[in-house]
Amino acid sequence: MLKINNLQKSYEGKPALRGLSLHLQAGEIYGLLGPNGAGKTTTLKILAGLLAHDGGDITVDGVPYHRDDVRVKKSIAYVPDQPFVYPKLTGEEHLHFYADLYRVPQAKRKERMDYFFNYLEYEGFRKQLVETYSAGTRQKLLISQALLVEPKLFLLDEPLTSIDPLVARKFKWLLTETAAGGTTIIFATHILSLAQEVSHRIGIIVNGTIITQGSLNDLLRLSAGQSGNLDDLYYHTVVNYESTV
Repeated sequence: MLKINNLQKSYEGKPALRGLSLHLQAGEIYGLLGPNGAGKTTTLKILAGLLAHDGGDITVDGVPYHRDDVRVKKSIAYVPDQPFVYPKLTGEEHLHFYADLYRVPQAKRKERMDYFFNYLEYEGFRKQLVETYSAGTRQKLLISQALLVEPKLFLLDEPLTSIDPLVARKFKWLLTETAAGGTTIIFATHILSLAQEVSHRIGIIVNGTIITQGSLNDLLRLSAGQSGNLDDLYYHTVVNYESTV
């Protein structure tokens, strides 16, 4: 579904991505872990079409991807770490606006909008202006609008920001259900428990390169002599890598 080969990006001459490569299957959930400045957000923004990359190749569902290719971008949805919303729209209007951009049929969008307002527990805010929303409710809105269009590739940057624990648990189920329908999901997070609970594979990125990846069990088998949990694996992997560069 997604092939990234030798992806490169620099900011003012400083490398942010150094030959990042990643291949994902349809329906796969991939958790991207790494310290601040490692390249997680840059990777997602390039895939979302918000940044141009300097080198490397991206293929989405067998089609070479360019950030100005509207046909391919219509199959991608993105939830950023710093959400942008239109404050003078109601939550319902916000979802309709986004659905219009993706040409989601009216009958189909109503059913899905009703579902998300109820499932993510913010039905009471449906007719309220987005400017009155809390940070957590805005996050629910962004997740809803992204899934409303039924993307083939779903990108999320710190998706549980400001989400309360009860809805966070339902969100994890929603991710699993969405992937089971064939959507490929990549999310960047510092919440290791989220990666551990829902990811089919986990990648650790440091200094613009994925230094290790695999299923949780595969990664833990590589961490012989450690306590056998993701926290310790992540810590030792990052520290050992940074000590060699």
